[in-house]
Amino acid sequence: MQIIVDTREQLPLWETTRQTLIVGDYTTKKLKGIFHIERKSLSDLYGTLTSGNQRFKYELFRAAYNNIQLPVYVEGSYSNFVNKRFPKGSDRKFSTEGLIRLIATFERKYFLEFVWASNRAACRQAVQKRLQYEENRLKRPKK
Repeated sequence: MQIIVDTREQLPLWETTRQTLIVGDYTTKKLKGIFHIERKSLSDLYGTLTSGNQRFKYELFRAAYNNIQLPVYVEGSYSNFVNKRFPKGSDRKFSTEGLIRLIATFERKYFLEFVWASNRAACRQAVQKRLQYEENRLKRPKK
């Protein structure tokens, strides 16, 4: 499996082939244009869903327009996110209840899948496992 990392990804999980992807941060040669993964740290996710949500919504629309599945893999737990247990989290304005509603809204309105990992290493492992799973699904004959 050859993993492709978007050229704009600032802290890649792997040093491997770099290409500009229309959406997301990771895919494989076989999955390009079909299934990509967006990776976020907890603080990055906070910014993306609050002040940066217009840009993120545009990315979600681009993914939908191009029929690309785009789950979001998060380098931290749901509990740590909604309770703002990340660098400078206590300085952030959204309440726990507000963050819970925000995640639920993105899941429902944009059919967005969030995958929560306990840390960066677990996120890396989960991304690799999911890309392999999706490649294997491509090989199966459709019923």
